[in-house]
Amino acid sequence: MKVAFLGAGRMGSTILKMVQRASIPMSAEVCEPDEKVRAALAKELKGVKLAAKAEDLGEPEAVLLAVKPKMLKETAGWLRARKDSYLLISILAGVGTDTLAKEAGPKARVVRAMPNQALRQNEGVTAICSGPGATKADLETTRKMFAVGGHVLEVDEDQMDVVTALSGSGPAFMAKWAEELADAAARAGLTPKVAEELAARTMLGTAAILVREGIKPGELCAAVASPGGTTEAGLKAMQPGLRSLAEKATIAAIQRAKELARGG
Repeated sequence: MKVAFLGAGRMGSTILKMVQRASIPMSAEVCEPDEKVRAALAKELKGVKLAAKAEDLGEPEAVLLAVKPKMLKETAGWLRARKDSYLLISILAGVGTDTLAKEAGPKARVVRAMPNQALRQNEGVTAICSGPGATKADLETTRKMFAVGGHVLEVDEDQMDVVTALSGSGPAFMAKWAEELADAAARAGLTPKVAEELAARTMLGTAAILVREGIKPGELCAAVASPGGTTEAGLKAMQPGLRSLAEKATIAAIQRAKELARGG
């Protein structure tokens, strides 16, 4: 399968490298206007055609749309000019499948995906949903592509903005929490290097327990927090503001996704 990547920024290049790393049977062509990004990719990847303009790409069987949402209209002309029916996989935050189908034209079979940066470590999570024209085979093709880098699940489209806030933005939210815990530990006496490693590895181990043992976060909290112990004291100190912060972060990310969809 020939796949054209429109955009090779952070997420676009992550997906491209993931596909190359797994030796998926497909030939990739990339449109990336930034000359420095193209030069960096040329050093890392073999057998990938790199172009500054979409017009320099061939006729793909699938297109991975990874540009900024506001650039959708700029790429729409090239998408509509495709000669044959093709699979359009979009990772654009906030942009619904109806909008994608309208801009890309009737030859596009639309699937929307929201991956995250943990694809880099084969620990990613990607939510997908089908749109106008998409077949079961298209959804399965998309699933197989992202499954190379982690877990894939199908959701309803009206949940995608929340997915974007939780798992799309989530790595940054969790990294920020790890940073704050490490900084607090450093102020309490640990060296910054030790504090950072402890925070990161604690987060990694906690996620492994939740996923591999299939228990709920609250159950793990209860298992760790002995009555009257240190964990219980820390949880009580966190509780008053933590729920509010989580909700504010989630709502802010959802609202921003909607703004991006409107070209904001």
